[in-house]
Amino acid sequence: MAVKIKEHGIGIAIKKGKSKLFVELTMIGKLTHDDYQVFVPMIDKALKEAKGLDTKLLIDMRNFKGWEIRASWDDLKFGVKHRNDFRKMAIIGDKKWEEISIEMMDHLSKGKMKFFKERDKALEWLLD
Repeated sequence: MAVKIKEHGIGIAIKKGKSKLFVELTMIGKLTHDDYQVFVPMIDKALKEAKGLDTKLLIDMRNFKGWEIRASWDDLKFGVKHRNDFRKMAIIGDKKWEEISIEMMDHLSKGKMKFFKERDKALEWLLD
């Protein structure tokens, strides 16, 4: 009998150089409040230490399945808190609602935000 595992979580890569901070988040499965309890402090710390640096964010949502209710609130709080912390944000996804929500959020952010279906194109734009 095969065991079905519900994989969920947020993969995090934080790369800091002399003048740049690059953050990559990979959203997997249906996110929980506990997922946000783990990754938010890491991002908060990296951004606090990166004051004055050129900050960029890549979010890969291709394996994202949504949020539990409390996690959706966590996501909204995170987005509002950090909407002006990144100069450029590239979001990779494959769903129309993701693309539309990014277009709407772009107007609420100081930095540029763009939706992509392919990782290579997102990185090319982001690192330009």
